[in-house]
Amino acid sequence: MKIQNFSLFALLAVMLGVMSSCSKKAELLDTIPANVTTVTTLNLRSLCEASGIKFTEEGIKASPEIEKNIAPTIPDVINNLAEMDAKGVADFSTIALVLDKNNTAFMTFAISDFERFKIVMEDAITWNADNDGFHTGYAGNYPLVANDSQIWILSRLNKTATQCVKDVLNAAKEMPISKLDGIAQALNRDNLANTAMINWLEQSDKKPENQSIQEKLWNVAAINTTQDGKSIVLNWERMTSDGKIEKSKGMRNINPAVLAYVPEGFNLTFGAGLTPDFDWTPFETIARLIGGFQAEAFMNVITPYLESIDGTLLIAARPVTPNVIDSGDPSDWDFILLVHMPQRKINQLTATVSSMMATAGITPKAVGEGLIAVPQYGKEITIGNVDGYLGISTIGFDNTRNNSLAPMFVNKEMSLNIIADPLSDYINGAPEGVAMELAIEMSGGKGQAKFALPGSNGPILTYLLSIMLD
Repeated sequence: MKIQNFSLFALLAVMLGVMSSCSKKAELLDTIPANVTTVTTLNLRSLCEASGIKFTEEGIKASPEIEKNIAPTIPDVINNLAEMDAKGVADFSTIALVLDKNNTAFMTFAISDFERFKIVMEDAITWNADNDGFHTGYAGNYPLVANDSQIWILSRLNKTATQCVKDVLNAAKEMPISKLDGIAQALNRDNLANTAMINWLEQSDKKPENQSIQEKLWNVAAINTTQDGKSIVLNWERMTSDGKIEKSKGMRNINPAVLAYVPEGFNLTFGAGLTPDFDWTPFETIARLIGGFQAEAFMNVITPYLESIDGTLLIAARPVTPNVIDSGDPSDWDFILLVHMPQRKINQLTATVSSMMATAGITPKAVGEGLIAVPQYGKEITIGNVDGYLGISTIGFDNTRNNSLAPMFVNKEMSLNIIADPLSDYINGAPEGVAMELAIEMSGGKGQAKFALPGSNGPILTYLLSIMLD
């Protein structure tokens, strides 16, 4: 009976702890306006523990791997943060990182005792005179504003730091992000980090003033490590402010049969299922922002062909020589491109390529029904119709290769797999004996990305931290 009573007490304690944690997150979200562009809630305590650093009242306690190689390089301020969190002076189970509509970025977290916070952080923060009821100072080069229960650290200023914080709080009184039920629920989840970002690309044709906060579409994501600590996993969803999942428009399931054209050992394989309703406008916007006039002109030329895609798009590539990322030579790569589109579009593109080659003094040769071969980059690139797909390849087309990745593409609207083994063959200076694996999949408005470094020592976050602090 005593054991049962104790178990019940322990269960109640855990439940109260979880409820308290959620409550603290909710209170912090009450101070953040709903009209921001990005909010991330970060559990710094859990993130450090997953990296081999435990918070104690004496500061950090590092795991053997961290203690041996990294601990001496960890800034003293981390010890101060750990001490404050363990003593209840500040709550680092929830830190909010915010980018508002004015592109002002700030970090905020709750405190329970400003005077104790001030004493513990006296070496890290330079305090100024109070301003309009707020404590003010600088954490390094960053302006800091505080009241008796909350800290704000700003990245830059368009006006005084105090006025920035007052504007944020006033906007939050009108409509806090906690009132957007779906977004608040996503940000309150128990993960290492949660993030919510306005899906501005998909709504770039709409002016903000024509759209209420509740109408905006969001991308929300959660970041964790796997139970063994060997992989980082990011799960994301596309949703409205009330939490309704929005499926991707213009997408359909990939036809995994196309992977029969991809040999084993290709390091990059990407597939997407598209329909003519897919909106290419965001990609045109990105091209214009990144590449300027020339990229925009190129997009204008190829967009009519992109809009005719009705089925699977497949891209697969592999390096021919080591250290290809350093060389940047296209001849170092083999690749396959398959795009399902109407026959007339395939014929039109093939004729255009033949005409361009003839103008350049190159005569393409026929290598099969509907296929031509063009010499380029020291290779022979095959172009033409492949079972209803526009095909472009440096290795020809053979549909008997039975790629083992096929199961990863079944019932997916998008899938990407990248394998670099060993990583040092692809990135100069990468650690020897370490590989890299990235798998991304998406379907029905939800997606997952999984990142791993096979061959690295210990948990992946510990390993990445050791690289960053080396």
